[in-house]
Amino acid sequence: MERYIDTSEYGICIWSMGTVTGFLKNERIRSNKLLALFQKNKKVFLKLVQNGVWIPIPQIDSESYFIKIKNLGEGFDDQWEQVLEYGDFNLEITDGLWISDTGSFLKFDEQTYPEEGHEYEAAFGIKHYDSNKERWYITLNGCKIYSDVWVDMPSGKYLLTIRGYARKEITDKKAVNYGYQFELKEVNVFESFNNPREDKYNFNIGSILRKRS
Repeated sequence: MERYIDTSEYGICIWSMGTVTGFLKNERIRSNKLLALFQKNKKVFLKLVQNGVWIPIPQIDSESYFIKIKNLGEGFDDQWEQVLEYGDFNLEITDGLWISDTGSFLKFDEQTYPEEGHEYEAAFGIKHYDSNKERWYITLNGCKIYSDVWVDMPSGKYLLTIRGYARKEITDKKAVNYGYQFELKEVNVFESFNNPREDKYNFNIGSILRKRS
């Protein structure tokens, strides 16, 4: 099955449940409005990226994106072109890897990632599904939107490289035409850190392509 994420206006983030919950406990953070905290509190945010707790891919178009993990032998074929690459972002994995729509952190609740999958109906009859492997909902027009996907990866400290890809020929705008590939290199310690929110990074595949035209 192809793995993909649908994003809102907030972007994508990469994280591990045990690492995030451990950080919240150590920092005595009780608020569940984590996205607002991470955006407004620079001191907290820098601790996140320095210690490999939470890596955002910010300011990207609201689209569907294929997600590939190079360590698992996953990649894009010759119908795709690589349009960006940035590396050496600290990431600590403790119990597998989550790739999520950053909007999942508007109100974060560990209980919405249950071991046993749970399907329920929310406002306006929209069906939601939560589990510790994936989270999705079905829109009123019947589209399944994936907000979070989990990947089984060994625990450890890693340096993350992010590559962005686009189809060479985009003939169907409703198809998934963009994607990211993640590559993880295990390290013993984090010797420095890179901040993905700095202006020198542009993760927005769509904007890179628009500038070419």
